[in-house]
Amino acid sequence: MGNDVKRWLDTEMQDFAEDMKEFNSGTMKKVPLWMFICVAGMVALGFLVGAEWSYVLRLHLPVGVGLALFIWLCFWLQNRSVSIKKVRASYEKALGALSPQDQAGFASQAPQCGKAGFANRLTDKYPARLTVGPEYWLYFRDLGCQVFRVADMESLHAREEHTRVGYTVGNTRVRQSLGTGVSLVVEYRDGTAFAAKDSSPSIYLENAKQLEQAYALIRARCPKAQALFNKDEI
Repeated sequence: MGNDVKRWLDTEMQDFAEDMKEFNSGTMKKVPLWMFICVAGMVALGFLVGAEWSYVLRLHLPVGVGLALFIWLCFWLQNRSVSIKKVRASYEKALGALSPQDQAGFASQAPQCGKAGFANRLTDKYPARLTVGPEYWLYFRDLGCQVFRVADMESLHAREEHTRVGYTVGNTRVRQSLGTGVSLVVEYRDGTAFAAKDSSPSIYLENAKQLEQAYALIRARCPKAQALFNKDEI
């Protein structure tokens, strides 16, 4: 990996560390609420089933406290398991897979890059980040890192993501499709170098608001994007 890329990574990781600190702090702020819900919920359940005060204090309250402590432990362990070293390793793997020419091109556009951060605290251990420049983009989410080359792109379009769930209503088994998010799909031209790696890579986002943030960033930082958006299906 070239020295220019390494210097960019040094700066990027310093900035990312600040985002990660804020992300973890925001996650832990919600823990007392979940702990309170556990305790209050178990106590309320005891009274709803008609239990006496003594029984609620002897059984339901300790169970609620136990659940609350378990939730605190899970969040605490999650915060202990994350590290900026793991983030850097993910970035290095993605950038290291580029050709020397692409690495140099990526590093040279650094002053023109913009960033958008996404805090998906319910699903991710790390803040997600989209970095957009005139010629290259990078998307990091939960230790997955992708690099995109604009010169090889043919179009961009959004795709709603769904998952199938099943449940029983009476004697009937019901299956339903639920929306889980939205992906910004990059279509590469056939025969290009990046198409050979993955012809239709995507940037997975939690909701339409995040998609709009990504669109705004791309339009602001990538002049060539307008031609791609003209073919957008949205």
